[in-house]
Formats: sequence, structure tokens, C-alpha cells
Amino acid sequence: MEAWARWCHRHGPVVLTLGGRLGRRRPHPAVETPGTAPPTPTPALPSKEESVRGATVVHGFVRTEEGAPVTDAVLTLLSPGGEQRDRVVTLADGSYILGVPAGGSYLLAVASREYEPWTRHITVGAEPLVHDLTLSPSEAGSPSRPA
Repeated sequence: MEAWARWCHRHGPVVLTLGGRLGRRRPHPAVETPGTAPPTPTPALPSKEESVRGATVVHGFVRTEEGAPVTDAVLTLLSPGGEQRDRVVTLADGSYILGVPAGGSYLLAVASREYEPWTRHITVGAEPLVHDLTLSPSEAGSPSRPA
């Protein structure tokens, strides 16, 4: 998965065509937010400031404390102002890829039916960020999850 994220970061999103409509570009939900233009090619050695402005991804795995994949986790990426930037559900192996419009600070929130909610502030740079996380089982009878 990390290799795929690096490829997408270098080459831009995948162009999909449907129903013989060749030439019509379809956004790739894992690396583009709706309404954004495709990333433009960057110079061979961009400055750090220029790199942080471009779109990138946060990806990784959501697992239990025992190491099993969490298949129903919903991950939400929020801007510092509270605006939702991307939202995905983990795949069968617990993996996820969130599109990030630009480098900076974000809040990553994870929710699942059987596990405690999880939130962390993350800082995203110019390169794809690998962020694996572990969820703890929810406690029956807690005020937020009645038995």
C-alpha cells in the first residue's frame, strides 16, 4: 500500500473512464477531494514550502490490540477549522487511504461500533504519511456506550 501511495503522489490520480466516455476524467476518491483540479507536475527539486502546498495522502492500517484488522472503522480527516476534508471506511485488511488537499495540521478521528473512539492531531508534510493505529475495545456500560 505504501508503494501505491508513493506512486499516486508522484504520478497523480488514476484516470478512470466509464461506458465508452473516453477522455472524460473521473476523480479518484482516495487522492482527490471533489472539486479539485488534478495536481500539476512539480519541479525535480521543489522547495520545502512549495511541496507542503500540494495534495498528498495519509494511509495505514487500523488494528485491534491483538493485531486483527478492524473492518468497519470510519476515518474522518478534519481541518483545524473543523471542516471535513475526507472520510473513508477501512477495507477488509484494515487498510485506509485518506486524501489530504495540502500539507498542514489536521485532526484524524476514527469511529467503530465495537471500539472506543480515537482522535489525534497529525501533521502532514509533502510526502505521504503512514499512520497505523490501534483501537481499544469499548467498555460495556460506559456512559457513551450503554450496555
